[in-house]
Amino acid sequence: MRILVCPLDWGLGHASRCIPLIRSLIKNNHTVIIGASGGGRRLLEIEFPELEIFEFPGYRVRYSRSPAWFLPVMLIQLPALLLGYRRENALLSNILSERKIDLVISDGRYGVNSSVVPCVFITHQIFIKVPGQFPGVARVERLVLILNTFFLRRFLEVWIPDFPGPKNLSGDLSHLNTPLPNLVFIGILSRFGNESGGLTVENENSEKLILENFPSIDILAMVSGPEPQRGLFEKALVHGLKKRPGTHVLIRGLPGVSGSHNETSASIQAGCLNQFDHLHGSLLGPLIRQAKMVVARSGYTTVMELAALGVQSVLFVPTPGQSEQEYLAQHLEKTETAMQMDQKNFELTQMENKIQNYSGFGNWLSAAGSPLEKSSHSFSLIDFIRTHKLFQSGEIQL
Repeated sequence: MRILVCPLDWGLGHASRCIPLIRSLIKNNHTVIIGASGGGRRLLEIEFPELEIFEFPGYRVRYSRSPAWFLPVMLIQLPALLLGYRRENALLSNILSERKIDLVISDGRYGVNSSVVPCVFITHQIFIKVPGQFPGVARVERLVLILNTFFLRRFLEVWIPDFPGPKNLSGDLSHLNTPLPNLVFIGILSRFGNESGGLTVENENSEKLILENFPSIDILAMVSGPEPQRGLFEKALVHGLKKRPGTHVLIRGLPGVSGSHNETSASIQAGCLNQFDHLHGSLLGPLIRQAKMVVARSGYTTVMELAALGVQSVLFVPTPGQSEQEYLAQHLEKTETAMQMDQKNFELTQMENKIQNYSGFGNWLSAAGSPLEKSSHSFSLIDFIRTHKLFQSGEIQL
């Protein structure tokens, strides 16, 4: 099959979680074409230099500097978002008229939908959290749910990258009762999974070869997301990490920028802060696994990747005003998995003692959903694609 994959351009998370999916599609002998933009496109060009990747314009959303203004700023951009929806839908129609495409997979792009070919939507947000606490917030969230399900019903299937049941990562975002009949839980998506070509606990020899010349990392911090909050978080991290003794690594979340480091190799100096614009997944995965503590946004892709790597000590700092990240950080703190901290109160001093109260992801999942000693989860993305009716020969009822 010829499959078009189109991730949303809000940060790097949507493109990152498409990496294991694309690799599994290729391993099942499907031809993959990618439509992306911004940092997501640059990331996928680094990971898949052999694939056709073309510009698929995004929404270019900006977040406010203040959490209090997050919702108003998003509402102001609503007309542009609706226009972006119509533009990407028209662009998809043109692509389908010019190319033979058998299946379309959209990660977060509601306008990438057609009645001509089967279309799948990837999301972990069925129940979208509305920013802020105000009278009538429950009613607003109900209206948002109605609108969200209206658009999701237009897709043949909606794939949720998580597990059903009480042992899950996304919590109420996707596990409340919903009238949608086309939901499918597909297990977590992580580029560091065994099936996605990443280095995992099963690849100890390869990982040791990569890390043998590196000093032990005390704190590894990752920055991601739209501006201006990405830059504000980076500034806070640089300030905090430079004050702390030890060996630290900061990944700035800027793939493909001018003058960036070689993404497939790195030199880490002991006793100081080492900064990289971006690191290839084959190197980043092992570095995350051997770091004593990881500091990151609580974006869902980051959560899945840390779970897949079994990271023990995690501090989540959600993007201010981004209700989804704030909920995920709260959800994982309530389950005593990871510690959370507001960006405005961000402070790394005396963190080691507090973070010991959290169990981390060590006993939750290994890469690609393979069961750990205390985990009952098991999932194979390659087998899911191999056996799914969408990828079988014959006509699909639209």
